[in-house]
Amino acid sequence: MRVILVGFMGSGKTTLGKKIANRLEIPFIDSDAEIEAHFGKSISEIFVEFGESHFREIESEYIDALDLREEFVLATGGGMPCFANNMDRLNLLGTSFYLERSPKELTNRLMNAKAKRPLVEGMEDAELLQYVENTLLKREEYYQKAHITLSRSEQEPSQVVTFMHHLRQSQSQKS
Repeated sequence: MRVILVGFMGSGKTTLGKKIANRLEIPFIDSDAEIEAHFGKSISEIFVEFGESHFREIESEYIDALDLREEFVLATGGGMPCFANNMDRLNLLGTSFYLERSPKELTNRLMNAKAKRPLVEGMEDAELLQYVENTLLKREEYYQKAHITLSRSEQEPSQVVTFMHHLRQSQSQKS
């Protein structure tokens, strides 16, 4: 069983992912946290030292390495699905869920976490809203490729867990 959560930064992938993993009793993985641990640097430091394009290559290599793991709930970095055919590769890896949020809600959530987010660090509030709107417009086509889109009201761990149990049952009946 592999659950993959995609969506814009600040959409709640890590928070929801931990709850789902706990209920399914499988490991939770945060791709950004694992990349940081591997390199011994924050994502911000990796961006500064190597640039965004190299970071995106690291993310693609990371996806390849996930194929060796049996079960997990993965919270991807916000940009991971949007580069190098990564969304198609994530869909082949497991069942993907897009956590859909409005630009205004994302902006409100990001206002307090700008220092931890290299792409929005130092932005004023109006500039942040504009950035979220423009970037989400570009990224949404990738996020929409997820197997399932969850609106704000559907982003409950119990709904995802129920879906995954039904999927597992239907797969075992086909075998």
